[in-house]
Amino acid sequence: MADTQAPSIPGSLSASGTTQTSTSLSWNASSDNVGVTGYDVYMDGSLLGSTTSTGSNITGLTASTTYSFYVKAKDEAGNVSAKSNTISVTTLGSSVNYCSSKGNDSNYEWIDLVRLNNLNNPSGNDGGYKDNTALSASLPYGSNTIYISTGFSGTAYTEYWKIWIDYDKDGSFEASELVVSGSSSSSSTLSASFTVPSTASAGATRMRVSMKYNAAQSACETFSYGEVEDYTVVVGQSSAAIAGIAKHNATTLGNEPNIFDASLYPNPVISGNLLNVNIPDNRKLDYRIFNSVGNMVSEGTVKNAINVARLTSGTYVIRFSDGQKEIVKKFIKL
Repeated sequence: MADTQAPSIPGSLSASGTTQTSTSLSWNASSDNVGVTGYDVYMDGSLLGSTTSTGSNITGLTASTTYSFYVKAKDEAGNVSAKSNTISVTTLGSSVNYCSSKGNDSNYEWIDLVRLNNLNNPSGNDGGYKDNTALSASLPYGSNTIYISTGFSGTAYTEYWKIWIDYDKDGSFEASELVVSGSSSSSSTLSASFTVPSTASAGATRMRVSMKYNAAQSACETFSYGEVEDYTVVVGQSSAAIAGIAKHNATTLGNEPNIFDASLYPNPVISGNLLNVNIPDNRKLDYRIFNSVGNMVSEGTVKNAINVARLTSGTYVIRFSDGQKEIVKKFIKL
């Protein structure tokens, strides 16, 4: 009587030890009414080869490339099982050195969220730079939306955001690889959409997320205040977005100028003892007042006005600080 019964499906296919050019597959043995004689290994839907063991070392792969694998069992009569579970394996990237970038001081503001497709990374102050390349986001070709936000220790400041993706995997961030650029003083979640071009090399590559206080930055800059985080993204790998995240929960990243300034009136202070201070965004500022010979004669915090009753007649310099940046004004007390 002919054997017409196919072996059971190979179970729990998995990969381990993936390098730039190889990976090791393993699976649970199949059973058969007569006996399993071997397994056919498929890569990207095509038969790659056969083995009698429950594992196969795959070589000759390309760095930073995603492959799919599944396995089928067969018996002596030629009966073939249904395919196993399909897995995706992304080989490691080529050895590429990237320039460094960081904020020297992230105590006032820091990156506290990066969310892209299947990647969700809320964080705290990481000291100006964090290597998050062990974290990976799937990045399909076409339209994608990234979500970012700033953590502030106190006053909210205008932060400039730039995000680069090394599409050609050459270790540098070209102008054409700048995918997000804008500024905001909001601590709410911000969103920015960008399109991954069809010319981008498939597979794993570097994404740099940079947030700098008060001015636009370059990809390889060390700046005074802010933070930089690096991630891995897998170009061409599809992934569902994280549940519960929708565009209406975020504000679109725009271009918000830094409006830190202050104007004084009346100037000269003709009558009365109050020097009014107009601060466009109504923040509180620290101030120090210096006389004509450079001696500090008063200091404090101001939002609306400074009492200058005890100052003698003369010309004064007042220095305002928001905790990071300083502006200088002059006034006259009559």
